[in-house]
Amino acid sequence: MARSEMPHRTIGGARSPIILWGLLAGLATLLFAWRVGMQQPASVPGDLQHVILFYSSLPRAVVAVLAGAVLGLSGLLLQHVLRNPLAEPSTLGISGGAQLAMTLASLYAPLLMERSQGLVAFAGGTAAVLLVLALTWRRGLEPVSVVLAGMMVALTASSVSAALILANGDYLFSLFIWGGGSLVQQDWRPAIALTIRLAAGAAAALMLLRPLTILGLDDASARGLGVARHTSRFLIIALAVWMATTVAAQIGVIGFVGLAVPALAMLSGARTLRQKLIAAPLIGAVLLWLTDG
Repeated sequence: MARSEMPHRTIGGARSPIILWGLLAGLATLLFAWRVGMQQPASVPGDLQHVILFYSSLPRAVVAVLAGAVLGLSGLLLQHVLRNPLAEPSTLGISGGAQLAMTLASLYAPLLMERSQGLVAFAGGTAAVLLVLALTWRRGLEPVSVVLAGMMVALTASSVSAALILANGDYLFSLFIWGGGSLVQQDWRPAIALTIRLAAGAAAALMLLRPLTILGLDDASARGLGVARHTSRFLIIALAVWMATTVAAQIGVIGFVGLAVPALAMLSGARTLRQKLIAAPLIGAVLLWLTDG
């Protein structure tokens, strides 16, 4: 009897966080619909309220949902692969590195910035996280050391970015606003870009489910199961960095969503890695949406 009940319990445990955060998402949807209804937009396409609704309010809500989902998944991957509950794009210097790279590109390579904004952000975030890993490698990527090094890199990058922006305020003032993170939208292009990145990132995470699961074990067990630990670890970190810098390139630096989401997933009942991979994007989406709303 005990054996027959075991699968049932597992399925129920997998569904509980999804149901909980799905209900919260439904509540947020109802609140958003109520707020939009209170605006009473006219049906005439040229009306100002109609334009605000379809080219500002709706894109903003969609971007909040997508960005939260991407950051939640990115934070989960970083925390899992580094075995560090404090790891996320902000604490590892990824967001700060992306901001500095985009500031430098805006000043000295504006054409590159215009054509490959996401690539510039990814290069900066990758350089920052590689520096953090290099600084803490001899300590075995100890969680506290990684976070301290990450915060040091993040503060240094942010300080340099702020100095450059203040020295060139006439050209980079919009970057100053971007550095604080902004969900304000004027069209659907960021939403489309984030949709593509979220789909690609989620698919890649599912493809890497086996190495992700094995990396959750100790190093000796992972080595015995035939997983190339360092290669797998760097691939997963690169995926998480790419996802986080995509959000940074589109809407600026949004901090600590990736830090909170894995903990909330655990508190909601997600125990296995598969459950967390399902719950993290949903929780991140609801969290950022409710925060913005």
